[in-house]
Amino acid sequence: MRETTDNQPLKQASWEAISDLARNILDPVVDQFGSINLTYGFCSHKLGLAITKNSSPRIAPKLDQHAGYELNSKGKRICERGGQACDFIIPGFLSSEVAAWLVSHCPFDRLYYYGSDLPIHVSYSSNPSSEICWLTGSRFGRRQPRRYTVEGFLQQLADHES
Repeated sequence: MRETTDNQPLKQASWEAISDLARNILDPVVDQFGSINLTYGFCSHKLGLAITKNSSPRIAPKLDQHAGYELNSKGKRICERGGQACDFIIPGFLSSEVAAWLVSHCPFDRLYYYGSDLPIHVSYSSNPSSEICWLTGSRFGRRQPRRYTVEGFLQQLADHES
């Protein structure tokens, strides 16, 4: 029998951040492209601990905004950035197409792009930074981040697909 982990936000600010992410990012994306497949959403402190304990840790709770405004066991915010993040993919569309539209039409905080056939990571906060990071594979198997402006990202996508 598989053990379950409580994954409910404890802080009202986390609930509000989830609502803000939905209203400012997810609703416009759904209106433009249709239904999304959410691959990773809110992550409570307990769930974050369970993920890193039970699998190879590929999450970065201090950076990725999936914990919203939740606190760690020491009473400090898990991610100081605030806001909320999710990862998603849209069946029938390349992530490059979705990411290009999103960065051109939505007030995002951070967008992590992994490739056309992989989910997009996007966050929203009340003070969006419009930071884009394209994570590409290296010869050592680790992803290397490359930061872009919106214009630079759109140009890189166009160059990459031609």
